[in-house]
Amino acid sequence: MLPDLSRVQRRQAISLTPLIDVVFILLLFFMLSSSFIKLKQINLPAATQAAESSDDVLLITLHAGGTAFSAAGQRYDLSDRSALTDLIMRNPHTIFALDVEPQVSTQSMLTLLDNFKRAGALNVSLTGVMP
Repeated sequence: MLPDLSRVQRRQAISLTPLIDVVFILLLFFMLSSSFIKLKQINLPAATQAAESSDDVLLITLHAGGTAFSAAGQRYDLSDRSALTDLIMRNPHTIFALDVEPQVSTQSMLTLLDNFKRAGALNVSLTGVMP
């Protein structure tokens, strides 16, 4: 006598209900245990205020190799913060306009911005940033 095929098929079927329950429990756990940070709001000065407070603009171009060049041809390395500090101390009220080449990574651009901030730059602007 052969076994009933409907009973064999019922035994082989896997119920997805426990799997869905586990997924929802994990989702609930991660939602409740995660913490959210509040981003700081950045207040930018108006363009007229920036133009009145500084005399000149210094264009610095960031290349893909991790080096930046000023309009005068001076070379700056991303890891050399002392050269940026010297540049900023010589020109404290200058607007530093950073031009970024398209093949430069976002991390390199943010590292350069961070180095300018840590070196004491008051006015830093990004120009030519394309997605």
